[in-house]
Amino acid sequence: MKRITLPLVVAAIGFMCLFILIATTKHCETCFSPKTMALKLIGCGAVVILGMAAFRRAYLENEKIALGIESLPLLDTDEAAAGVPFAGHGTIEAENGNLLNSPYTNTPCVYYHSVLEKYVKEGKHYTWRVIENNVMFVPFHVTDERGSIDVDLANMDDDLSGHALDTGYDRKQEKSEIQVLPVLKESEFLEEDVPKFFGLKVRNPGRFRKSEFVLKPQTKIFIYGMVEKNADDGELIVRENKECPLIISTKTRDEYVKDFYKADILIYMFPVMMAASFTMMLYAADYLLPLGSLLLTLSLILGNSIIFAGAAFSLYNRLIALKHRALSAQSDIEVELQRRADLIPNLVETVKGYSVQEKEVQTIIAAIRSGIIHSKAVRGSSVPVLREILAIAEKYPSLKASDNFLKLMRVLADTENRIAYSREFYNRTVQRFNTLCGQFPYLLVSYPLKIKSMEFIAIGADVSGVPEAAF
Repeated sequence: MKRITLPLVVAAIGFMCLFILIATTKHCETCFSPKTMALKLIGCGAVVILGMAAFRRAYLENEKIALGIESLPLLDTDEAAAGVPFAGHGTIEAENGNLLNSPYTNTPCVYYHSVLEKYVKEGKHYTWRVIENNVMFVPFHVTDERGSIDVDLANMDDDLSGHALDTGYDRKQEKSEIQVLPVLKESEFLEEDVPKFFGLKVRNPGRFRKSEFVLKPQTKIFIYGMVEKNADDGELIVRENKECPLIISTKTRDEYVKDFYKADILIYMFPVMMAASFTMMLYAADYLLPLGSLLLTLSLILGNSIIFAGAAFSLYNRLIALKHRALSAQSDIEVELQRRADLIPNLVETVKGYSVQEKEVQTIIAAIRSGIIHSKAVRGSSVPVLREILAIAEKYPSLKASDNFLKLMRVLADTENRIAYSREFYNRTVQRFNTLCGQFPYLLVSYPLKIKSMEFIAIGADVSGVPEAAF
């Protein structure tokens, strides 16, 4: 996914406008005349409007994907389920220990991208042209403390190397990406130094350069994608589909998502730049074809009114989207609370037969039921109860050694983690919503429409005292 940043937007649009303003032809005596400059200003205004619209659209598309990634709790590999997006951290492991060796640096890896370029003359200028672009990967999986899950790179769209990928597979979308390590970047050499690459025999003298990018085993990564069942062996595998890209990054999930919010200022700049460009174009048009003061004034008022009305509508939609994002997170909390309540009967069955400690556990279970099933339980947590049950298990080795008991407690702890993350995500979204409602320019929309701030969930689950090793 292309990272949209303010410097990128300013540089791209500024370069095009500068090119239009200084563009000349041979023996042009009117290239900078008032009429020609007026036409150039109209062209610059159109470039700004179209460029800002394109960058804003690209930013909103990326923001939507970043939101989908951010809203998911991080899962362990044994929690992955077919048909559901997966987000988690883990370590790359080659399948059956099979590794590739990259051709230029001989680096052991599960993925490499090798590029050979030649310095050639095109017209009057010289440029680097890609003459070999090779991508290769082997099956691998991502492992964590709880297991592993396979990964399919077949439809990868970008590896952030700066060079296009040609894997030979049909791509379902253009957003999947893998972050690779550059082990060799634009290393120049002469023809006689290295005469052969991938069977290519270089006959014409010239300058060459090579680059190589790899993904090594044992690399810690963040992975996001859709979980499906492999048609060959029925095992779960993470890959891209039409609704969900495949993301592999050496950054953490929070660091990765943060990259896509750096250009949020575009939302504020868009109507201002639109209005400024429209005004400039109108005055330039008035110089070429005098509109008259009345028509010019009416056109300015009407055009800018439409622009700012559209901007107000856009700001309102963003506030409503944030509100529904928070409500969705609240709904996720309720789903997990119900899931937690549904696990309680299983806990009852598990402790049956342990007559000594059964009474103690039954008392705790009654407390869980009273605090979970009611709607206000969205603010409650069963973590203290988990600690009490674990304390009982410590006293009774036979209960602690029960596989069913350990599995159930692990599922309960995973549920608590998801509830805690949903609460955290809800509070983050509410904080952003409340902040925007009180800030300019959102205040111009929230105050007249009486959009009220939302309440935080004050109490969150705390699983820090529930040791993972106990499960």
